[in-house]
Amino acid sequence: MKKASQQALDLFIWGNPSRGDDAIGPTLHHIMEQYIERLALTHVQLIEDMQLQPEHVCDIREGACIVFIDASFQGDAACQVQAVNPEEQFGCCSHALSPDALMRLYQQIHNKPCPPAFLLSVRGYQFALGSPLSKAARANIKVAEQFLKTLLTCQYPQQLLQQAVNTQEGRSNA
Repeated sequence: MKKASQQALDLFIWGNPSRGDDAIGPTLHHIMEQYIERLALTHVQLIEDMQLQPEHVCDIREGACIVFIDASFQGDAACQVQAVNPEEQFGCCSHALSPDALMRLYQQIHNKPCPPAFLLSVRGYQFALGSPLSKAARANIKVAEQFLKTLLTCQYPQQLLQQAVNTQEGRSNA
């Protein structure tokens, strides 16, 4: 019996390696790049930048599940997953879009609904220029790494991501 192909995944990772825990993104990019190459995960596209820009809309593949990965200075958990919802209105500047705004731009350019998209926020604590990654951020990177390795090798990543969202929403409603 032939195994069904895995759902395509587009991972957008951003951050500034010179700003303390904002280096979470670039650090995860390096880890995931090695993992993807080692396992030859051809269904995964990995994109890293300092910030999301309007041009990234051109990197979104048809039929892919989109995962945005960034450091966050909020939250209690090591990492959190939330669904991305295209903003109804957004101001487009020359650079630095939110995941919501990028997906809204996708809808406008392609004149169709955006693909499923999620934001994986990894908790950081200090973001000062010239600071190294904090010990706590390094621990959170390990948690995010394990989640991403599971995500990259599962048959239906969109289902896993939605399950993570639902679990977190259940905790917040309890």
